[in-house]
Amino acid sequence: MFLLIIIGIITIFFLFNLKGAKAEEIFLTAEERTWLDEHKNEIKIGYTIDYPPVEFLSNGQYAGISADYFKLLEQKLGIKIQMVQFDNFDELIKQVQKRELTGITAATKTPERSKYLEFTVPYIDNPNVIITRKNFSENLTFEKLTNASMDIVVIEGYDIIEFLNDKYPKLEYRTVKSPSDGIRMVAFGEADAMIIEIMSATETIERDNISNLIVNIETPYESSLSIATRSDWPILSQIFNKGLAQITDREKKVIEQKWMSLQKQSLFENTYFWIGVVSFVLLLIIIIIVILVWNSSLQAAVKEKTQAIEESKKELMFKTYHDELTGLYNRAYMAEMLKQLKQENSLPFSIIVADLNALKITNDTFGHETGDQMLIRVSEIINENINENHVACRIGGDEIVVLMPSTDEREANDIVGKIQKAVLAAKEDPIKPLIALGCATIHGEVNNSFSSLFKLAEDRMYANKMAESDKNYDRIINSIKKNLYENKNESKEHCKRLVDMCRQMGEILNLEKNDIESLALLAELHDIGKVGIEKELFLKEGALTTEEWQKLKRHPELGFKIVSASTKLSYIGKGIFAHHERWDGSGYPQGLKGEEIPFIARLFSIVEAYDVMTHERSYKPIFTKEMAIQELRDNSGSQFDPSLVKIFVNHINNASLA
Repeated sequence: MFLLIIIGIITIFFLFNLKGAKAEEIFLTAEERTWLDEHKNEIKIGYTIDYPPVEFLSNGQYAGISADYFKLLEQKLGIKIQMVQFDNFDELIKQVQKRELTGITAATKTPERSKYLEFTVPYIDNPNVIITRKNFSENLTFEKLTNASMDIVVIEGYDIIEFLNDKYPKLEYRTVKSPSDGIRMVAFGEADAMIIEIMSATETIERDNISNLIVNIETPYESSLSIATRSDWPILSQIFNKGLAQITDREKKVIEQKWMSLQKQSLFENTYFWIGVVSFVLLLIIIIIVILVWNSSLQAAVKEKTQAIEESKKELMFKTYHDELTGLYNRAYMAEMLKQLKQENSLPFSIIVADLNALKITNDTFGHETGDQMLIRVSEIINENINENHVACRIGGDEIVVLMPSTDEREANDIVGKIQKAVLAAKEDPIKPLIALGCATIHGEVNNSFSSLFKLAEDRMYANKMAESDKNYDRIINSIKKNLYENKNESKEHCKRLVDMCRQMGEILNLEKNDIESLALLAELHDIGKVGIEKELFLKEGALTTEEWQKLKRHPELGFKIVSASTKLSYIGKGIFAHHERWDGSGYPQGLKGEEIPFIARLFSIVEAYDVMTHERSYKPIFTKEMAIQELRDNSGSQFDPSLVKIFVNHINNASLA
């Protein structure tokens, strides 16, 4: 007996270490091999073209998890299988029921399908999830869907339909042809939610670059995919089962890593497991050890998958309750926070309402990317100057609310002061951020008073905004002028000469004091719109391209937008808009002609032209006084108002204008 045990051990040891000798041998019975030979031209298996990553078309070719498995099955079984493509699963099922197809690459076993199909062991596990848009905050279940008046979609012919009809017969839904159809309907608001397998959902969302959908929740129903074959050919299901059994763990892992974003930890492998086995007891011990380690590896894989799912849920939760640009909490989180505060002792309760003053002018002048950076900077300043138990929420484009439980009026006002001080100290990059703040406090119940509290804080914010509007706008204009000078788009000396000469011309023409001031202000701010043009255009040596010239010609319009935002400066907006118009109508941006051009713009264009001609510029030589006067006369009636040219030249010649 002992000798037999030793012989058995040695035999097992030999077989275990015999690698590769018969790796491709398939243990089919003679009957199974004969059947395959007789039916090798009749085996036609159907697949769908829009079920990623399980199966789909890539460059017109069958691809995906099932495609790779069937390539291996053809190798293992030594046969060539006819693969037939279908646009949708419902049509595929109908063809199988008519026996026009042998089977299906990947299908879940259900009672209804089992009437006409045989199923192999499952080779793909695919949980079902509920997909919604990001702005849907409630976690759903099948029970909630049954009782909710929501528009639900599922894929036509999929096994989930049979499950829903059996377990949740009152749940109303409509069907779509493919995962892409359903995903797009939910993304575009044509449906509220979709029940779909997670692998298909993830792959379709990534492939179609859809950014407004989330996995609301993972359902308890899992689609275990098998190879399904016609029930009157049971031997074929046996053959496929044996073929699947011959696919190694390594081959499975290669497929998994190729198509699945979530990688499972490898199962325990040990190449030299048996060394010096000399007794039956030692053999049993080693077997037990292998089982224990294998079980431990499985547990580790489950743990890893669970952790990955939890991390994914955390990320989705963060996106649900946070503003994507600033990282602050959003309006949805503020609503949840207020519900919580109703149940807690959070009195006194204060809020701050903040509004960015310069966001629109920044967007119009420097572009939305610069405006976004300003929003981010202000959000960081607010977060740095509030307490740990305070919550800052971005509830609109330029509006931020800070919820401050257990905070009285004095502390709230102190925080407002700290925020204001930090904002004023911020760098001009390229424009200084400005913010209007208002705060309010209640000592009664939050539940009944929040609306009035918010309105009070908002009213105070608007009052502060109006009180500081002129001062704030002066700061904005000064920031823009500083940026203009620093980038060499304009020079202070040029502007100063224009202001002085415009004042002199105003006095010579006996203009009203207000008109003289308007003319001087136009001279100072006429090119303020250049701050929104790429500085490289102004520094370029040589002629501008047509595209570059069109960009440069936008600066009068940008300047008009900048000053029009201020009641203090808006009256010179038309002058800025028209200072490049020409008397004959060939100017820009509107092509105004003659006296259609505002008077101050006509006068200013002469003063500026003379100053440009008589002072050094990188793109032209300096004109003498006589040459500049002749140039003005030559363009009188075409570029310039002839009557104003005559007056200007007379006073230049008489030295009454310098």
